[in-house]
Amino acid sequence: THIDFLSASCIKKPIEKVNMCVAENRVTSASSAETKKSSVNTKYTWEEVKKHVTPDDAWIVYQNRVYDVSDWYEHPGGAVIFTHAGDDMTDIFAAFHAAGSQAMMKRFYIGDLIPESVTHKDEQQLAFEKGYRDLRAKLVMMGMFKSSKLFYLYKCSF
Repeated sequence: THIDFLSASCIKKPIEKVNMCVAENRVTSASSAETKKSSVNTKYTWEEVKKHVTPDDAWIVYQNRVYDVSDWYEHPGGAVIFTHAGDDMTDIFAAFHAAGSQAMMKRFYIGDLIPESVTHKDEQQLAFEKGYRDLRAKLVMMGMFKSSKLFYLYKCSF
């Protein structure tokens, strides 16, 4: 079963389809991903990554590193992780995860993406991604993502 990907601007397929697949295939935990690990210096092409698009065979890319999250139904955010199977989830990860969340990904790491194999992104797309990442880095440095406990206390008092 192919799962269409969640993009920053829209969802092409409703998450219910992913949840149905999860319910049908409830298996194990991250331990299955651990048994699939390759040697540390394994290199993968984009074509290889694109083949792994189902919950039971799900690879994702984060900052040109490849992770096998197959059968990881215990993902804290639920089955949404499978919507990026076979795709780059660098920016989506940054948008929805707290600083330090990358540490949990170590156990899923299987190798590196060969950047030259990514041919589906043109110069305009690469420039957009760079601009987005630069802007986000500046906002982080300015403290724009730090929450105020006093604000939440105030909001909850009504």
